[in-house]
Amino acid sequence: MKYIQVPNLLRPTYHSKLYELVKGMNGFPWYFLSEDVSYSTNDIMFGEDKLLDMPENEKAIGFTHVLLDQDNVESPWLPRFEPLLFEVEDALKCPLKWLRVRLALQLNNGKEHHNAPHTDSEKDHYAALYYLHDCTGDTVFMNEYDDPNKGTVEERFYKARTQKYTEHMRVTPEANKLFVFDGHQFHASSNPTGEHKWRVALNLNFICDEDLFAIN
Repeated sequence: MKYIQVPNLLRPTYHSKLYELVKGMNGFPWYFLSEDVSYSTNDIMFGEDKLLDMPENEKAIGFTHVLLDQDNVESPWLPRFEPLLFEVEDALKCPLKWLRVRLALQLNNGKEHHNAPHTDSEKDHYAALYYLHDCTGDTVFMNEYDDPNKGTVEERFYKARTQKYTEHMRVTPEANKLFVFDGHQFHASSNPTGEHKWRVALNLNFICDEDLFAIN
């Protein structure tokens, strides 16, 4: 699996300001998700599509804030995060076209397993995670890969629904770290555990005219 890891992406003061912004008690809006992507072999995601219904006892709640998406939705809070997007471009040495920029807030639900393996889109793209703080709740990467050259979208959809997933590696959230990977790589988040009550990460989806792994 190819990936790019950038520790200490932002200047300390700016990172601290963003962390204080998203941690609550200051008016930043979070939007409730009644069915976050919790793990179940009966509920695998492919792009934005849910493949099967999830049992009630496997559902979790969470919160989100979409800063930008490809349908031209822009949050009024986007300007606070635009310097971060510029820093990502500088770190990756390539102009990027942003498809989606979304904050995700997950709560400690007392479960020790990861959530559903998925990709954020069936189309060619890069994906990245920017971690706002140190916490539990690893991002789990699977050995399985959605090869866009093997089958139609419908065939790939069916494979994502029926295949077994095996763990390849884990990335633990570390404050101010950027982790970039191929968007076709199946991955899964985990809810925080132990003393950590919540987990905030910034999900980034984008395209680039160059091979990021070759130039980095």
